[in-house]
Amino acid sequence: MKVLKTIAVQLFTGANVATIALLWICCLVTYVSPAHFPRLSLLTLLFPFILITNIAFVFFWLIFKVKRIWLPLLGIGVCYTFVRDYFPINLPTSPSDSALHIVTYNCHGFGGSDANIDDEHNTIMDYLAESHADIICLQETVGDTPHHKTFRKKMEERGYAHFQMKGNEVFSQLPILQGDTVHIPTHSNAVTRLYLQDGADTLLLLNVHLESNRLTPAVKSAYIDAIKNHERDSMSKELEPVINLLTVAAPFRAAQADTLSSLIERWMPRPVIVCGDFNDTPVSYSLRLLSRHLVNAYSESGNGLGVTFKERGFPVRIDHVLFSGDRWSSVATHVDHAFSASDHYPLHTYLQRKEPKTEKNQ
Repeated sequence: MKVLKTIAVQLFTGANVATIALLWICCLVTYVSPAHFPRLSLLTLLFPFILITNIAFVFFWLIFKVKRIWLPLLGIGVCYTFVRDYFPINLPTSPSDSALHIVTYNCHGFGGSDANIDDEHNTIMDYLAESHADIICLQETVGDTPHHKTFRKKMEERGYAHFQMKGNEVFSQLPILQGDTVHIPTHSNAVTRLYLQDGADTLLLLNVHLESNRLTPAVKSAYIDAIKNHERDSMSKELEPVINLLTVAAPFRAAQADTLSSLIERWMPRPVIVCGDFNDTPVSYSLRLLSRHLVNAYSESGNGLGVTFKERGFPVRIDHVLFSGDRWSSVATHVDHAFSASDHYPLHTYLQRKEPKTEKNQ
């Protein structure tokens, strides 16, 4: 019996070591551009599942051999920053009236065919108008429809400056000094660059919609049905087109992230805010690269997974807000899961300006 127990412990130890290695590989992959190894980058999508397995090992060793509990704790601890980005836990805080309220939202053509539209109202437009946000960054907007013209006029009457180009749209209570689009390699996505007047500062705002994975409704539906029916052969068959589409999009996002990173570095140390639909999870090449000099608002003040893409079978957070950590701190960030008029949920964050550093008297 003792021999069997020893063998079992060794087997589970080996399994735990393997899951730790996979967890570390997922983190290391974020340092490798998908432009070189696109399929390798897809390993990062397994990060939450491998993390859950390691957490399960914590409880397993706690029950069966507490001396081995250090093994999964070490594995998780080495990846602490990645774990915190994916599943942060923060104490709740309330923003002050002076905090900068930002909303980023992929509005999917203001709801598309699912929109609640009559002669005067659109569900998403009404929601945004009542958000009282200082900066609203939208992706996948529509052109000059009658509803959009009415919405834009209403926002302008409330003091918002407006800029729209290539499906990206910004409403800002801060004056817009200049705006254009950033030249990026893409099929049809876009990054909007705006310069806003923020007191004595000129703020660089990037409203991003990085390369879409272009998972068609048919592809998503087939894969979700296979998962629902637990059909292993069917899952394998339906997963292949998903992998192929992800593999095509990943190198584009890598090149786009490289372009944005260079642009941000040239603008620093002046203030920067980057927000929008990144089409990448918190553990990815693009988020790690862009977070080198910026702070992820959800990691700093959000809680839990914060899923922003609401398609069944794809529970991920792919909408993000990044900002200059020397200028602001994020005091409250949340995903509004109560509002589901698009295939994304809106992400809200409040940025509190930090007191400027002053030299101590000699």
